[in-house]
Amino acid sequence: MGMMLDHVYGRPKGPLPDDIAATRRLLGMTDESIRRDVGELIQWLRDQPNLPNTLDGVELDWWLENYLVMNKNDVERVKDNMPVYFQLKTILPEVMTNRDPKTEKEMINAYNTTLLGLVPTIMDGGRKLAVYMHRPDTAASDYSPVGIAMHLTCLADLYLAQGIDHTRLVLVVDLRTVRLGHLARYPLGLLRRFFLYAWKAYPERVAQIHIINPPAILSVVMTMFKPLLKAKIRKRMIVHRHFETLLEHVPLKYMPKDYGGESPSLIELHETWRQKVIDHQPYFKKCSTKHRVVDKKTNVESSENNVSS
Repeated sequence: MGMMLDHVYGRPKGPLPDDIAATRRLLGMTDESIRRDVGELIQWLRDQPNLPNTLDGVELDWWLENYLVMNKNDVERVKDNMPVYFQLKTILPEVMTNRDPKTEKEMINAYNTTLLGLVPTIMDGGRKLAVYMHRPDTAASDYSPVGIAMHLTCLADLYLAQGIDHTRLVLVVDLRTVRLGHLARYPLGLLRRFFLYAWKAYPERVAQIHIINPPAILSVVMTMFKPLLKAKIRKRMIVHRHFETLLEHVPLKYMPKDYGGESPSLIELHETWRQKVIDHQPYFKKCSTKHRVVDKKTNVESSENNVSS
């Protein structure tokens, strides 16, 4: 089902869907506080000489409400992070351009060599479960970390347009199929920029990272990724030698079928999101071309993006 080019995302008519409403309650947001804070942010945007006053493809107040959710309902944090959202298109052009799973080789390779499943059911406390692994029987040389990064920014953009339904992410990383060849594929400079800036542009809260089926090369994996993670996230990483200890943190019913849980299989969850990213292409193209730094004096998109501002 293709999306119409002129489709504009906005607040759903009538009451908000349960998970989206529950997320706001968990963060202490009320209709009144949302009106007040979003109003302040709209004015703040107008006062910025190089940030756009409107967003293509999405109602500004709805997007800001979701961005407020992503920033733990903290207005000052939004003001700190939002400029990076607009600057990201020039800071990470390799990731933020042509995020199309049908034509972009990096994305095609990423989808075909990995499985990333976002479980639709929200766990207690507004937590969302994601499970990631390298597909068995695929060549490590085909693996594309850049394609994964493109996919992750698409997920974040879609949540900001459609409504965020969780407060925190619980990530289960199944490393049973990881090989040194996968690690060799990571462009370290880009990886550093991605962790530094993309995580600021999309400040998704990670509650825990659970590593299951740790391989013999686990220490190599950790040496590579730990320096990129903030100290508080490093403290939230748990390595499980046995599957049973994972279940002390993640009830089995939420896990994909492949692991004996009640959620759809990992491949089904993976393909659902691949299709979503295909269906919403017109919006991602608007994000890439229009959601960026502008020069309000001349009203043209600025090529001079000052990252340090």
